[in-house]
Amino acid sequence: MTSKRIRYWLEWLLVSFFGRLVPIFPLRIWQQIADAAGSLVFWADAKGRAVALANLEVVYGSEFDLAHRRHLAKRSLQVLGRNFLELFWTTRLTRENVDKFVSFEDPERLREIIESDVPIIAITPHFGNVELAGTFIGLKGKPFTIISQPFKNERLTPIFRRLREACGNKIIVPENAVVRLLRGLRAGESVFLFTDLTLKLRDSAVVIEGFGLKMRVTQLHAFLHQRTGYPIVPWVTVPRGDGGYAVRILPWLRFPPGLSYQQITQACWNQFEPIIRANPEYWLWVYKHWRYKPSAAMRQYPFYANQSTQFDLEVESQEFPEKAKTLGEQIREHARWHREQG
Repeated sequence: MTSKRIRYWLEWLLVSFFGRLVPIFPLRIWQQIADAAGSLVFWADAKGRAVALANLEVVYGSEFDLAHRRHLAKRSLQVLGRNFLELFWTTRLTRENVDKFVSFEDPERLREIIESDVPIIAITPHFGNVELAGTFIGLKGKPFTIISQPFKNERLTPIFRRLREACGNKIIVPENAVVRLLRGLRAGESVFLFTDLTLKLRDSAVVIEGFGLKMRVTQLHAFLHQRTGYPIVPWVTVPRGDGGYAVRILPWLRFPPGLSYQQITQACWNQFEPIIRANPEYWLWVYKHWRYKPSAAMRQYPFYANQSTQFDLEVESQEFPEKAKTLGEQIREHARWHREQG
């Protein structure tokens, strides 16, 4: 047996054990354990810590000193740990008791979503606890179709799929996800997407401004909206103060048919950025949000950001739409060359 197979087997054993253990104890205990684990990861994971601190530095600059940036980075990892452990705890949730742990800040907005016959395109960044929020809405009668990346350890994938589908949500893999989501919406199914996923150059994406920096992010929600006309519903999940969470629904978004995917994606991000800036400890700072930077960048970017000819062309095509056709051809040619080299 190879070392990888042994490691995968041990991972499956630990996850299976936690899957049975976590629901036995109160949620508050696991939140404390997650906080301790997040602190441990912050000190042990030098690479992840460096990414988080670099992200915080380029966004906030001198507004926060190093000690405060370290506090926010650690707290962000604690929130991530809570997401992981609280997912296992969702097996205790039912339609009758879920309100004790998750609620809507505006119950009238919840009723509007649940009772509407119109499918929605729900979007959120990696902010707060999205696992409990998805479970809550699914149990209340508005399940989502959600894209989930399979684990490298294939034994883990069905475990997490069962957890996320227990409330009625449906999990699909990224392969052919666009077609499946489009068909699902036209069949009356709502979808849920993360909007702060930064994509590699081989993936279709748009470049937006995030905290004054260029971000190459998914445009899937914009595409689905333009193809179906169904509303985009932004939301975030924030702690309530009693160990539970509150789901905050932001204004529903509808855009005219002629608007570009980039313009729609930017407008959606603009709903979230002020909330993240005001509550930075709940965003996933350990993630590489700025994988690429313009060659002529006027601002500091994180150390991990790379320059790319294709990225420069994408930025220019959006800043100068009249050149979009010529630049688009250059982008496709550069992408084709990139694939041939790889």
